[in-house]
Amino acid sequence: MGKKCVLILIFLLLSSILVYAEREEEGDTPKFGFTMNFGLGLSSYKDSAGVQKAYQKFSLFPEFSYGKFGVGLDLTLEFDGDFHLRDLDNDLKADGWSTFTDYLYKLYYIRYGYPQDPFFIKIGSFDSYTLGHGLIMDGFSNTLFYPQVHQLGLNLHVDGSVFEFPYIGAETVVDDVFDWDIMGLRVYSRPLLNLPTPIINKLKVGATVVTDLDTKEINDPSNPDYTAYRSPYDNPGSDQIVEIGVDIEVPIIEEREMSLITYADWAAILGKGTGGFVGSNFTYQWFTVIGQLRLLGPQFMVNYFGSYYEVERATKYQGLDANNQFTVGYLVGTQMALFKVLNFYFFWSDVFDVDYGPEIKTGISTVENALGKFDASFSYEKKDIQSFSNLFSGEDTLLQLQVGYRISSTAKIMLTYQRTYDPSGSPQDKTFVETRFSF
Repeated sequence: MGKKCVLILIFLLLSSILVYAEREEEGDTPKFGFTMNFGLGLSSYKDSAGVQKAYQKFSLFPEFSYGKFGVGLDLTLEFDGDFHLRDLDNDLKADGWSTFTDYLYKLYYIRYGYPQDPFFIKIGSFDSYTLGHGLIMDGFSNTLFYPQVHQLGLNLHVDGSVFEFPYIGAETVVDDVFDWDIMGLRVYSRPLLNLPTPIINKLKVGATVVTDLDTKEINDPSNPDYTAYRSPYDNPGSDQIVEIGVDIEVPIIEEREMSLITYADWAAILGKGTGGFVGSNFTYQWFTVIGQLRLLGPQFMVNYFGSYYEVERATKYQGLDANNQFTVGYLVGTQMALFKVLNFYFFWSDVFDVDYGPEIKTGISTVENALGKFDASFSYEKKDIQSFSNLFSGEDTLLQLQVGYRISSTAKIMLTYQRTYDPSGSPQDKTFVETRFSF
């Protein structure tokens, strides 16, 4: 899609947001807000030659808000030992400061509302996105290859209640508004809302479609074709993947401190197989328990568009041929808020009678100001676990550790370590040590 078309789209989105905001906040007095976050420190990445390099980092993150409307910019400069701007792809051009598109990507986000609102829209990066109950898309990220590949995704959620028509709603995701390749849409309805019968009148049904139009997009700087382009661009040799699904959800219990939601989903990967799951989420005060029974047909897998999708997308569709039998799997997990000090989650999923091992997702973080001047968070995800010792290997792993110490009300020292991937599909370690100032 041409840059002019994208700019027009963004303008139309902003215009619709402002019109909606004006109507919603009529009678209120929206306030302007401004914050400035400044960072000074060191960063470390692996370049296209596989060499780990350190950089001096200077970053500015100005954020502007007006009511529920917000805009943020990412003005980060990283210099090597010779005081040259970062060049991870070794093309003798500064990363992120060479082309018109590079400057558009300085937009960190544009948003209206918040994820829990009935109307929410955001253009920006996202680390994890789940569509519906997650059978098709769960934990999808458009930042897996950052900073080598920078994408501005689109998240939109509209519930009909904002238009006084609560019977329908929709949620959508796009990986990059400047290169529309991975797109997902879920529409849902509450068709029995007018019935006086409790429980049944809260029934929700949905339909989902997710597609990838450019499965073999070349993001790898070591690929000889890469230097002929500046990302994003399309690869004419790519295949198109489409997955469709339907779901139904019934809230059995909806109390202030307790809820029980049950659901069932079915999906088909076009040209391959079908599968589904039934599940429930039970919440009581400070903890949630989640369980799913998964029924997977040949050439089908749950969470096709998952956390690792950007790494696997070129070969994942053909790899489904190895799943040549019906299998049964499960997911169990929990989320907890412990003593207003810690937030914790843990999920374990597995499939019986297959060659690959289970997957875990876990994380723990401190509540802000709960531990005085210290803040910390840790997240860990690993797939295909073959043994206990394999838990600690770096293969098939996503990891982030952050530790912060507040020097004053405006200054904090931050240490961040991440294990992700580079565009070639190899594990990548990233380290940041910086002092952040907020005004």
